[in-house]
Amino acid sequence: MIRDHSRRGERPAFTLVELMVVLLIIAILVSLVSSAVLKTLAKIPEVQTRTEISELAVALQAFMSDYNLAEPPPSLLILNEATPLAPDPRDNGRSAAFLTKVFGKNLGPTDWNGDGSIAPPNVTWPLQGQHCLVFYLGGIPSAAGPQGFSTNNMNPALPGGKRKGPYFSFQTPRLLPDTTLGGFFVYLDPWQVKISANGVGPRPYVYFSSCGINNGYNSTDCIGVTFTDTSGTHYALPYATGIGTYTNSNTYQILSAGRDGKFGYTPGSNPPTNIWSPAGGATGTGADDQANFSSTLLGMGQN
Repeated sequence: MIRDHSRRGERPAFTLVELMVVLLIIAILVSLVSSAVLKTLAKIPEVQTRTEISELAVALQAFMSDYNLAEPPPSLLILNEATPLAPDPRDNGRSAAFLTKVFGKNLGPTDWNGDGSIAPPNVTWPLQGQHCLVFYLGGIPSAAGPQGFSTNNMNPALPGGKRKGPYFSFQTPRLLPDTTLGGFFVYLDPWQVKISANGVGPRPYVYFSSCGINNGYNSTDCIGVTFTDTSGTHYALPYATGIGTYTNSNTYQILSAGRDGKFGYTPGSNPPTNIWSPAGGATGTGADDQANFSSTLLGMGQN
């Protein structure tokens, strides 16, 4: 008997139409996955910045605790190496008073910028908020990075020995010396690698302190920071919910310029003010800014 070995129930090969449908489905799935991945990648600097701002705030609290400070340190600090406790009229002697509180009345000549020499009395380093933040959290600058402060209060810049700080682990590629101001460091936020090709940045984190004075951001130490580059002049100012009503009015603000590398600025106000409210958020160039007083981009308001 001859058996029929043909497979009568076997399904024929895919038709061209079926193959095209399968390929179309695969293409759609790849597109959806790619879109989700791109959105996730785009959010990475935002998440990193939000986390880092929180870590900077914790580190600042550690600095304050180590030096028994009940209020946030100033965001304008005028450092005189030859006579550190000499009052400076530019801040009404506030820097000298702060240094006395931190290091004591016996503070002597101090190499604040770590260049190996004491500058003459007529040379001072007026640190603004972007420098102050790194100085408080990192300590004395050096070629190897911030070195903390010596526990010898007569000379906090003394190399070696027991030290306080650094209080924050700065990522070296984003830690830049300001060559126009004695080499004191500023710290770039994670957005900077995204905007460096746009001719806008780089923009460091900025810090504004009320020095414990309610709504004190419009005082001497919070006049704002000016950045000038090929894209024009940009300003960094503390945020307020209205003219003279500053957010975190008796503490401080840590700000990131966000994706566009431009800090928010409301021109024409007196004093110039960035406006942000928990409900309405910020507008314009401030919409993508990030700060320690909001868990979202400032343009989204506070949820």
